[in-house]
Amino acid sequence: MTKGNADIAERAAWGRARAATVMALVFVAAQAGSFRDELPLNRPETLHLSAWIVWAIALLFFLAWGGGLLRGARMRAVLNDETTIDHRRRAMALGFWGALGTAFAVYVLSFFDTITVREGVRLVITFAIALALLRFGTLERRALKDG
Repeated sequence: MTKGNADIAERAAWGRARAATVMALVFVAAQAGSFRDELPLNRPETLHLSAWIVWAIALLFFLAWGGGLLRGARMRAVLNDETTIDHRRRAMALGFWGALGTAFAVYVLSFFDTITVREGVRLVITFAIALALLRFGTLERRALKDG
């Protein structure tokens, strides 16, 4: 790989690390005010829920492939080295544990307040994705700083 390509790959890796953190924070912040939507759903609520679904799927794709689907095979190989694969695995593991912890918290909360299935599922998915993105971004930035 030429020095120019290495610089491009490093900039892309830094961008990916920063994007993971920012996306996690924005994702959670955007969801904060949207819980407790009452049925029947009106047009703005339906649009908001649809956007949440699309955003959640896009963030899962980002976590799974690191944003490299649109890059060439050689660049993807550089961006998805063994360290990044390990970071992604560790981030997904934290997301799993975060999902279990959030599900448990929702279960406990249901004894004290009415919580719909839809609200519970959105909480679990939102926090699982956010934790995984934050962990991935943190691990990637630390590795790039040290390396």
